[in-house]
Amino acid sequence: MPLNYNFAFKNSNLKRWTRPSPPNYLFTEVSLYKKFIYCVNQFNNNSKLFYPSTFIIILSFIMHFINIYPNYRISKFVDTHEEYTSISNRILNLNATKSRIRKNLNNLESYFTDATLTYLFVFYLQNSVPEGVRLDSYSFSDYGFDIKASSFTIDSFNQFLTLIIESPVVKRNSVSLLNLQRNRSLEINKKNIEPTYQIQFYGEARKLGNKKRLDLYRESSADGLFRKLERFNDLKNLLGS
Repeated sequence: MPLNYNFAFKNSNLKRWTRPSPPNYLFTEVSLYKKFIYCVNQFNNNSKLFYPSTFIIILSFIMHFINIYPNYRISKFVDTHEEYTSISNRILNLNATKSRIRKNLNNLESYFTDATLTYLFVFYLQNSVPEGVRLDSYSFSDYGFDIKASSFTIDSFNQFLTLIIESPVVKRNSVSLLNLQRNRSLEINKKNIEPTYQIQFYGEARKLGNKKRLDLYRESSADGLFRKLERFNDLKNLLGS
């Protein structure tokens, strides 16, 4: 019966022999050519391991190489782009400010264009009262006016009405006569110096544009109103509204 016993290694300094691993050419002193051949063989023998990663690396290098010139061109326009962005933001802010100011101007426009023409009406009313006519009372608003006057003669009334109708702040076809009265009791008393005729008429105010209003302000020497409206118009033209 055979014995399963190793007598050679009992109480011996001998060691079991193992097959040495093949030398690694990369860490030996062989020639570069052999090292290259060794790398190629290892690469081909392990294609599933090396081919995908190698393809990705090569593709990355190709893409990087292709993008060298575009990146160079883009880098030259970085400062220009930043300047353009800054200018665009300033323009947007300016446009927003202009829109806000334009909205405020539109809200205030009625105070300049639809305001009561009291000053202009009174100015032209004073210039329309001829000799021999006494202005007893008058009222004026955006909707029209009402005037009561006295006179010694009908001709003075005719002249007065004509001047009122020709006034630039009165709508010509709107003037209507309400009352024309002759006080006969005053004619008996020769010493009485009160006017003989009394008249009452009314009319509508004319809507004036900015240019016409400026001309009338200049003509009537309304310097304060003229400068105020002129500044308003200049601001509207500056904002393009």
